[in-house]
Amino acid sequence: MTDSILTVDEPKVTINWARLGHVYVVGNGKGGVGKTTTAAHLAALVASDGARVLLVDLNGQGNIAQVLGFANTSVDDKGRNLFSAVTAGVRLAPIPDVRPNLDVVPGGSFVRRISTTLAAEMGTSRDNGVLLALADALQSVASQYQLIIIDSPPENPLLLQLALCAARWVIVPMKTDGTSRAGLRELASDIRAIRDHNPFLVLLAVFVFASGTKATNIRRELTEQVAQDLGANSDLMLKSFVRQAEAVARDIIKFGRLAHELEQEIPNNPKHWELRRGTARGATVVSSTARPVAEDFAKLAAEILSRAARKREQMIEEGVWP
Repeated sequence: MTDSILTVDEPKVTINWARLGHVYVVGNGKGGVGKTTTAAHLAALVASDGARVLLVDLNGQGNIAQVLGFANTSVDDKGRNLFSAVTAGVRLAPIPDVRPNLDVVPGGSFVRRISTTLAAEMGTSRDNGVLLALADALQSVASQYQLIIIDSPPENPLLLQLALCAARWVIVPMKTDGTSRAGLRELASDIRAIRDHNPFLVLLAVFVFASGTKATNIRRELTEQVAQDLGANSDLMLKSFVRQAEAVARDIIKFGRLAHELEQEIPNNPKHWELRRGTARGATVVSSTARPVAEDFAKLAAEILSRAARKREQMIEEGVWP
């Protein structure tokens, strides 16, 4: 199939949408729903299976660096390269192999400057060029990767628009509260508006993050509510969910390791009698709940990729895949 090209004048921005069919954005209009944790786990799990993956932290807090354990190291540029790529056309220079096969474009304080720098150009004849800036930056490196994941920020409309303009697929984590639903509705509205700039953007899936394992009825009710909110088929809600596990969330930040990496350390935990006697002082202790959380993320990743593959085939058959 021939490449689909969108050209915008003043300034001239040409996006080859065929190059960006493997770009996912993890987003929700509300913060604290697991976007960063989800983005990091999906990226690392796919990379661990041998695919080349790029993870982009479009967040001024730079939490990906914390989750992956390289915060405040020599490679953590706090988003300086991402800022330069989006605002000045400098080529993206990801940190290579933060995990095997996983490259990362860090976020941080410099990312917060993107909005300030680009906002002045909004509403002018350069409007489209501004919104397509991240897409333009990614298309130059996209062929090096089989999967690209963008961790989007909450409550920063311009940065979220940049992410949506660069992505093919949108994945929405949410909790079972009303504010998460409101955030989903806001994001759905943003997606509809962004299609003027990115005509191939697809809301792929919604899933529940940090839910009790026995809260089956609550998740079932939420599935029905999401269908009502979006006016869409309820199959947007995935069967997979990530369980509530505060100890694992703490350990991820404390050790800079993901759930499946923490799982590998469980056999090395000191015995309960060693802890009771005080002979295990200084030993690393990780929550045993890391194992089921790792399984949750593995199931989630498999379901997302399977759904994207089916949707891609459907779009190809309908002639709407670039």
